[in-house]
Amino acid sequence: MNPEVRTLRAQDVAWLADLHNAAFADYPVPAVLDASSLGFYLTETDVDPALSRVAFVDGAPASFCLGALRGDRASIRGEGTAPGFRRSGLGRLVLEQTLEALAAAGARTVTLEVLNGNDAAVGLYRRSGFEQRRRLLGYRLARPGRGLRSRLSGGLAECETETAIDRLSRWGWRDPPWQLETESLAHIPAQHLDGRAVLLGKRRGDHFWLYALAVDPERRRKGLATRAVSLLPAAWVGVPALVPEEWWEAGALLRSLAAETESHWQWEMRRSLASG
Repeated sequence: MNPEVRTLRAQDVAWLADLHNAAFADYPVPAVLDASSLGFYLTETDVDPALSRVAFVDGAPASFCLGALRGDRASIRGEGTAPGFRRSGLGRLVLEQTLEALAAAGARTVTLEVLNGNDAAVGLYRRSGFEQRRRLLGYRLARPGRGLRSRLSGGLAECETETAIDRLSRWGWRDPPWQLETESLAHIPAQHLDGRAVLLGKRRGDHFWLYALAVDPERRRKGLATRAVSLLPAAWVGVPALVPEEWWEAGALLRSLAAETESHWQWEMRRSLASG
């Protein structure tokens, strides 16, 4: 096998979606994206095609690695190999070339997330110099019931995402993982409750995927967070596996709402990159 590695191009998104879906098809939590959804994800997480690499075997795309850059911080936003080409060194090849591109672009640190139980990927990343930093948890809960909502006044209102992010930052959004950084959240719809609580998330079917929730410090422990969640337009609330385990206040709030921790969580891994 004599692979060819080249830079990703913006117009590659159509076949990249097919390769992405093939690479993750046998994962415990399969990630299935069409070209439009993948394109949105690349924009949302600042993936730069020029800093991303894909390997071809006999002209067919076989492995990919997506690089993103924010200042001197970088992230691997996806890395996978089609099942028929695994254990051939392609994953390590595209990863190392992406890391080289990120370092040349000025990155000093790089992070990534990997699903628990994916020992092969963890081993690959450790051999490439990454260290496991912290666990990122996910939650699922039924929206608080009608009886609770009937005792509470007021409702959610849409607000500018920029305004919500400003409040989120002022109210204590500390050291989030890449997908919860304000640059990523800037692409997510926002709502507020009386100007004292803000949340950002997306509705999909009967689920509302909650990415961020914050309450004015002067109004905490007054039921505002519970009230905001109870007013979400979905039967179930899902919190993606992006919540750092050390965010104990977030965990405590979710548990108070009878949220269950998802069985699948992620490792956030990090390594330094040599400058220049």
